[in-house]
Amino acid sequence: MRIIALMLIASIPFVASAQKNKDELNWPAMKIDSKTNLITYTEVPEVPGTKDELYDRAMKWGGEYFKNFAEKIRKQDKDSGEMEIFNRVQIYAYDKKGVKTTSRQGLAQYTLTIQFKDGRYKYTVTDLNFKATSYQPLEAWLDRDDPNATNHSYYLTDIDADIQATLKSLKDAMYSAGEKSGDDW
Repeated sequence: MRIIALMLIASIPFVASAQKNKDELNWPAMKIDSKTNLITYTEVPEVPGTKDELYDRAMKWGGEYFKNFAEKIRKQDKDSGEMEIFNRVQIYAYDKKGVKTTSRQGLAQYTLTIQFKDGRYKYTVTDLNFKATSYQPLEAWLDRDDPNATNHSYYLTDIDADIQATLKSLKDAMYSAGEKSGDDW
């Protein structure tokens, strides 16, 4: 009986440290839309230019930013001022020390919708999911009590970093005046 009690007391620090590590994971700040209950990134930046000019800038950006942009674009309607881009992010495994490996774990997918009006545009990133035989939304990965929460936090952090980089690149392109470089003769 004493041996069992000593073993239980000895295991308490390990359980506490495992819980502490789980709580200290870096979870990205992904916002859940109150209407759709989906992870959503959205903003309406104001930029100089007409609806058509902004649309053209976004098309130019997409062609330069994405490999095989024609395959990624799902909707392009200049008249209504809207485009929809479908993108994928490679997910890699992490070792026990939290170091990213080269072992691929699959693909995450999301939809980037951009709408244009004179002087502003709106982007929305949503429909984040894990590419599998059936639809697997990434909102389930936000559960910190999930047995696979450690891996999910790493994956979500990588996906968030990819989305943030894409949105930063889009913003930079939209703020550019779209001037063509010429020779200064």
